[in-house]
Amino acid sequence: MIKIILIGAAGKMGRIVAEAISNEKDMKIVAGVEKTGHPHIGSPFYDGYLTDDLEKVIKAGDICVDFTNPLATLENLEIARKEKKPYLTGTTGFTEEQLAIIKKISDEIPILYSPNFSFGINLLFKMIKEMVKFLPDDYDISLIETHHKKKVDAPSGTAKKFIEIIKNKKREKEIKPISLRLGDIIGEHVLIFATEGEYIKIIHHATSRFAFAKGVIYGIRFLINKEPNFYTFEDILLST
Repeated sequence: MIKIILIGAAGKMGRIVAEAISNEKDMKIVAGVEKTGHPHIGSPFYDGYLTDDLEKVIKAGDICVDFTNPLATLENLEIARKEKKPYLTGTTGFTEEQLAIIKKISDEIPILYSPNFSFGINLLFKMIKEMVKFLPDDYDISLIETHHKKKVDAPSGTAKKFIEIIKNKKREKEIKPISLRLGDIIGEHVLIFATEGEYIKIIHHATSRFAFAKGVIYGIRFLINKEPNFYTFEDILLST
């Protein structure tokens, strides 16, 4: 049985991830962590309770799963580092400096980071990486990402990842993503590659947050027995 501490447990992603974990026969949530002042602190939460102090419960878990914000993630990673606990995070909005800190901590504990835990998006990351190797320089590239109006960071972490992949594969022309924040849209990413006479449009729709939660389940099973290192969802794809 894999014992999980869920950080950001009462958030939108936290609740969906918790439900997904509860359906797995080999996993259980032994504690949920939320910010100080949350009205449900001290209440039962699956096989444990909701707390605002990760240090109080971290010894009970085998792995930490985190969907919070960059500052909270960095604080909780320090606690996980001290206790040598694997750490999975889908938090977005990290600066380059913050990611460098996370990678440094991964010298001591296994960390799995992905800006998007959808299996489909991560297949696209891999596909785009191959595609742009052969893309002629006269193609223009545009990226439009749309999310719900309460999403704080823009562009999305997924959009940043697409741009990073394209730039790393010989593309020097700057790509400025268009970010839309509308209604309750879970997530949509549209990549357009256009040249004279033709264009390619690639679209990914996330219709439910369960798409991300399913990826988290893959991630937990992947990370639980790994050696310290900085892992991405591509490592999960390569292991399947």
